[in-house]
Amino acid sequence: MNTTLSKSYLFLALSLVLVIASVPAYSETLAAGEDHTCVLKSNGAAYCWGDNSVGQLGDGSTESSMTPVAVSGDLRFKSISVDWDHTCGVTDDNDAYCWGRGRYGRLGNDSSENSMIPVAVSGGLSFESVNSGFAHTCGITTDGDAFCWGRNEDGILGNNSMQGSLVPVPVSGGLSFGSINAGSATTCGITKSGDAYCWGASDFGSLLGQGSDLDGKIAPGLVAGELSFKPNSISVGLDHVCAISTADEAVCWGRGRYGKLGIGSADAIGVIENLRIPRKVKGNVSFALITTGIFQTCAIATDGKAYCWGRNASGQLGDDSTTMRVEPVAVSANLEFRELSIGKDHTCGISSDDEVYCWGNGNAGKLGTRSSDNQLTPTKARFKL
Repeated sequence: MNTTLSKSYLFLALSLVLVIASVPAYSETLAAGEDHTCVLKSNGAAYCWGDNSVGQLGDGSTESSMTPVAVSGDLRFKSISVDWDHTCGVTDDNDAYCWGRGRYGRLGNDSSENSMIPVAVSGGLSFESVNSGFAHTCGITTDGDAFCWGRNEDGILGNNSMQGSLVPVPVSGGLSFGSINAGSATTCGITKSGDAYCWGASDFGSLLGQGSDLDGKIAPGLVAGELSFKPNSISVGLDHVCAISTADEAVCWGRGRYGKLGIGSADAIGVIENLRIPRKVKGNVSFALITTGIFQTCAIATDGKAYCWGRNASGQLGDDSTTMRVEPVAVSANLEFRELSIGKDHTCGISSDDEVYCWGNGNAGKLGTRSSDNQLTPTKARFKL
């Protein structure tokens, strides 16, 4: 195993990306972290709840909350992204702000200090979207240029070096990206032409999806398979990656433990493969978009139904069980979703009628139910958007 990636396992890091079934307008309004969750109301006001030990709720305190608290600053966001313990968002004016843990410079404000309120990302860039990784953050400008900042072990910032940065640095290669996803030890993006690129740690060739090439990359490398991907459809988990092709097929690659690649088991006793190139997820479901967590994956089908697979110890797959699934299983309840986001061991979604539902581990009240109890099926949060 790659040495740096093994460090990330110890930290249990992940990249959290929300998915939206109606693709044309990409506007993340819900995001789940390790033990906190955030949502945008219809007027762009941000609210967060759950653990707040390093200020990741953004309300100017470190007091945790089981009910949504308003993010300070009277800012209006068009998108929001949450990772382990920091949160970032893009305002209606295309300005990027981050708050929470600042170590390694992941807030992008030329500092490593924590911040309990939103701080502007340095550089004066105009962002279309930002995505929070474990110890770094990446964003796409309104011109399609990719920038990253924070920790840079294994070249995860993609700037052709291994030097971290407290402020945004451009991703090498001159590619024009439509979306980018900052993982734990790997970053991936989809260009405006539909090609997928990954960089950072390779985990012996499996994480980058570039076939037999076992080396990590300090600049973007093309994912193998000659697939064309939907915009905004790639998601990087702890040690696996999934995306949706233009043919509405979900494909995954990376480490297969717990069945999180969705390709089934190699034999009756449950041997699960690792993949160095993308492979189609089992089943005949057509998918719109996909999101990955540490040990699980969820996706929204083109008809709005939600499916999940992988580890299920806390009920985070939402199928009314704690049974591991090696291929997609339908989320219980007759709901259609327009967004989904996976945290460490919980999942939240926004239904087609604008209700927030969460399921899985309820620690710190992150399910929005005013309780710390686990939920094995989608449970309506006790507030309105």
